[in-house]
Amino acid sequence: MHNFIGSKFKANCRQLFAAISVNLVTFSFGVYTGWSSTVAPMLKDPKQTPLDHVITDNSISWACSWGMLSAILGTFFWGMLADNFGRKTTGFLTMLPYLISWIILLVVKTETALMVSRFLGGLGASGAAINCPMYVGEVSDEAMKAGLGSLFILMYNIGVLYVYVFGVLVNYTYLNVACLAISLLFMVVWFYVPESPIFLIQKKRMDEARRSLMWFRGKDNDKEVSEEMDSMMRHSDQTDKAKLSDYKKRGTVKALLIGLVFQAGTQFSGINIILMYTVEIFKSSGSKMSPHSCTILVGVVQVIGSAVATFIVHRAGRKFFLMVTYGVTALALITIGTCFYINKVDPSINTGILPVFSLSVHVIAFSLGLGMVPYIIYTEVFPANVRNICMSMLMFFNNVLGFAIIKAYPSMSNTLHTSGYFWMFGAVCLAVVPYTYLFVPETKDKSYDEIRRELLVWFPDRKHKDKAAAMDKEATGDQADVGVDNSVVVVEATEMRVCMGRDQNCFTTPQRARDNVE
Repeated sequence: MHNFIGSKFKANCRQLFAAISVNLVTFSFGVYTGWSSTVAPMLKDPKQTPLDHVITDNSISWACSWGMLSAILGTFFWGMLADNFGRKTTGFLTMLPYLISWIILLVVKTETALMVSRFLGGLGASGAAINCPMYVGEVSDEAMKAGLGSLFILMYNIGVLYVYVFGVLVNYTYLNVACLAISLLFMVVWFYVPESPIFLIQKKRMDEARRSLMWFRGKDNDKEVSEEMDSMMRHSDQTDKAKLSDYKKRGTVKALLIGLVFQAGTQFSGINIILMYTVEIFKSSGSKMSPHSCTILVGVVQVIGSAVATFIVHRAGRKFFLMVTYGVTALALITIGTCFYINKVDPSINTGILPVFSLSVHVIAFSLGLGMVPYIIYTEVFPANVRNICMSMLMFFNNVLGFAIIKAYPSMSNTLHTSGYFWMFGAVCLAVVPYTYLFVPETKDKSYDEIRRELLVWFPDRKHKDKAAAMDKEATGDQADVGVDNSVVVVEATEMRVCMGRDQNCFTTPQRARDNVE
């Protein structure tokens, strides 16, 4: 018993160390995002700018949006690098753009250097979004997976807060040194973390995979990890490659449409505008409070919100969380827009704590729902064989839309005024609430088969369950329980899938074997 407790504690510590280590890249992602909010006022001030000239609002918008543009490119190759060269090598490559970008900012003090560094950082951002959750999911055991998986958004938010605080305490040069320090720390600690055992199994490097799994499970006996190794090998062998027809299925199409709406909702929540322009927003909101103090307070609230979210997000339904948080986000955005409008009509009116309160509510709502729950739903509504490609599509759409919104912010703020821009954000978030209620199936505590049946109809409510079941029967054939172990035979048009046992491990047989199985 003592040995079991000791090995379990050792395993948890090692998995936590590995998850925190890889998420130093995510931390840098947050630092990169929040950096522009702190630095933008310096770059526009003739007395503070470290560059060879003062830059314009248009240049600031490019500095903020270049990252989204390069992140679009990253969606095409980071997954391929991870699959071909490993999660660990990809981790080093993902941090490399950040490392180079901070060095450029320290050495070269020109607007061109600023743009190049921001472009490089965007490449690292898309790499973090792909490689970090993948690695954590592959090295965590079932008991640790949910908690360690939530570190992604938590470390991102801590990174944002980190740069907010240093932006107040130090000057431009030391701020970039503080950012560079995180990249250097990662390069050191990442050497001591093993490669993912699942990747090693896929590459048929079985001895290395066994040693890696033994390290993560804190066990010194080969026999104690054999069962998990066998399970990983079976899963690797049974992962079918997707065909074009798999992407045309009704359930996949609807899941993709749900994902596109949620990604649009994420961008139209204004989260990137808020994180990248926080100081400027508070200066324009009519509040007499210190913009930098308000910015730090928002960063603290965001970290607390993401920490709380890790404990409560699995306790309520996905739809409930999304509808409530989208509704609260909409109210917060409309309130922020109203503060801007009041300041425009009569700058003498002091809006007090209302702007910082509204932004705090906004980032809490985002951390609890918009920033986390859609990604949980994606893992539940997409079949495993199409999930990677569909996620790449969503990331591509997310980055394109994010680039357009961030780049347009200064000019649109002049056209619609900042109040109109935030009211538009609020209207979009409000529209997502009824969409979620009508079109999105509840996925909590449901099997994939139950979710798939609800995806076959547009309105997944009780009245349509019979229709969904009928359509599912027509599309996939009858299902018959075989014995008490929940074995299932699913007959399809050209092949038959046999699922054995309570874990529903499946294999495919030719249609001609149907009579033998029956």
